[in-house]
Amino acid sequence: MSKRILFLYISPSSGHQHAAEAVREAFSLLSPTWETFGIDSFTYAYPTIGRLIARTYLEVLRRTPLLWDFLYDNPDVETATREIRELLNVMSGPKMKALLRRYSPDALVCTQAVPCSVFAAEKRAGKIHLPLIAIVTDFAVHSYWIYPEVDLYCVASEDICKQLIRHGIPASKIAVTGIPISPKFLRRHSKVQARWHLGLDPQRSTILLMGGSQGLGPIQDMLDALHQQPLQFILATGLNRDLFRSLKKRYARDKRVCVTGYSKSVNLFMDAADLLVTKPGGMTSSEALAKGLPMLLTSPIPGQEERNARYLLDQGVALRVDDPADIAEAVKTLFLHPQRLRKMTENALARARPHAAMEVAQRIFELTSQNDAPAAVDLGPVKRNMLESVVE
Repeated sequence: MSKRILFLYISPSSGHQHAAEAVREAFSLLSPTWETFGIDSFTYAYPTIGRLIARTYLEVLRRTPLLWDFLYDNPDVETATREIRELLNVMSGPKMKALLRRYSPDALVCTQAVPCSVFAAEKRAGKIHLPLIAIVTDFAVHSYWIYPEVDLYCVASEDICKQLIRHGIPASKIAVTGIPISPKFLRRHSKVQARWHLGLDPQRSTILLMGGSQGLGPIQDMLDALHQQPLQFILATGLNRDLFRSLKKRYARDKRVCVTGYSKSVNLFMDAADLLVTKPGGMTSSEALAKGLPMLLTSPIPGQEERNARYLLDQGVALRVDDPADIAEAVKTLFLHPQRLRKMTENALARARPHAAMEVAQRIFELTSQNDAPAAVDLGPVKRNMLESVVE
């Protein structure tokens, strides 16, 4: 029986949206008759204030990250803002009802905590009775995710599972799936082939520098520190157009530097690289794990990325350098000890969940189909079929 699944996130071109798109792509392989839709729910509910809040959030991260560190998952802040958040939920109620009338979904899937809180409140008030699924796109979970009304949590690790259980969520509602990434990360190019596609020297060691979808972090400073080494570089500036223009102009004639803006070819960039220097966003880190790409972490956003960094360091897949001035020495040491890079690669591949999107799609399929007849569906071969179709 055909179903309609509505995916909700905030911030277009963010990791939250990419996670939703990955699961939607998996659904197109798992059950082609099912329809899926993706909505930036915050901008939909608050067309004016939504954009203002998004810009304010980015400015806080750029200029006063310690403020965000104080606000993030702070129980005092959570208590103090509870009434405001409840008011926002009430205000967004009519818009959400209109959204439900427009799409008539059979299930709601949230890849960000804000829409999850809104629909959890609607379920708590008895206004909707749809399955509510939460996909946590980091390696830790904060209190704004935790609602008894959620029917299924899809999480990155056993650590998050234990956190949720400690907060009263039944283990039967939690699936450790990994963070869903696009099936394109199952494809592999040789380093030589990937570098050739990017116009780089196929034989030269290569570093990929990224600042997330918004191009945050000291990418310019890091490159300044590294440029004297006999390496070549891929600079991914995301949506940061000012940074893209500045770097593109500065390195226009430098054949060792490939500058790119927001791109859907990150899988190719990772195939070309020997090392990723990045902020530890959940999506970027999961993609790197799938590629077996060692990470050097820098400038994590306080809160979720700080916790991601701790997780990745504990798993032996990354090192951390907070001062751009120390980047060069850390990189030099790694390339002088290739066995350490190999061990980080082995650890990354051992902890990767490249099929997470299909795992999540399967869980949503099963939950949403529970009351249908016939209910028994053997999904065993689906993952293998998906892999074969992607590789082809």
